[in-house]
Amino acid sequence: MKRPLADRARAMRALLIPVLAVLCVFASGVGATSAAFTSKATGSARVSTAAACAGGTSYAALLSSAGWTPSLWWRFGNLTGQPTVADASGNGNTGTASGSGLSFGTANAGMVMCDTTYAMRTTGGAGATGAVVAGTPRTAPTTFTIATWVRTTALTGGRLVGFGSAASGASGSRDRALLLDRSGRPVLHLGTGTGNVLLTAPSAITDNVPHLIVASVSPTSARLYVDGTAVASTLLVAPPPTYSGYWRAGWETGVNLLITGSRNQANARQDEVAIWEGRALDATQVAALFAANHW
Repeated sequence: MKRPLADRARAMRALLIPVLAVLCVFASGVGATSAAFTSKATGSARVSTAAACAGGTSYAALLSSAGWTPSLWWRFGNLTGQPTVADASGNGNTGTASGSGLSFGTANAGMVMCDTTYAMRTTGGAGATGAVVAGTPRTAPTTFTIATWVRTTALTGGRLVGFGSAASGASGSRDRALLLDRSGRPVLHLGTGTGNVLLTAPSAITDNVPHLIVASVSPTSARLYVDGTAVASTLLVAPPPTYSGYWRAGWETGVNLLITGSRNQANARQDEVAIWEGRALDATQVAALFAANHW
């Protein structure tokens, strides 16, 4: 039997009301998001910036907040011709730049959004020796985290940042370092009593967009992160041996002994070198570092 027209109209309205409600909620959400954020995707690094940089927690604000301040924090805000690199951590770990194949300043745009600082540029030439070295010696820590933003297209390999025994020139002992191999993959180098440990990321970062590389090391384990995600890890039978030395960004000797044919200085732009001594950041904290520059 045919239903009366009024009944059919009531049934149709009952079906439409939930659908319209869902559409209204969805449309409202899209409107709010598109008004507040501008997004783009470049290569493998997705970047979303808050409109006018007014939203989110900035990278600088995060690292300056309670419980986050590193032991050393080089933001590379100096200009070309200014060899002193300030330590934004407040711990007095000022760096001094020397050697060739190294530049700073306005030609090297920084890699942190909504920030006016610059980056450090290393050319990675065969004879380049440029590096930034901390002025205060310390005992190489067995628990630590190294974080740095890197932008490159190069396939020459080379050292980015790490620990070495010499205040200038070549170090007799060196490890606790982030490198690039000749395919552009990030590598963590640790020295041990039984030989060198190399943790290598599975993918290259040669797409000319900023990538966050983090090494988190404790006496029993080491983990390498790229863009907030763990990409390689290992258990350590014993912690890396300790020795007196300095944190160094840029050139260091001996990389070609670890990676055949590699240069000793990477061809890359590098920004926001941060080192936590005595602290191995966990996966959630590393993800937060990446998120602070990718709202």
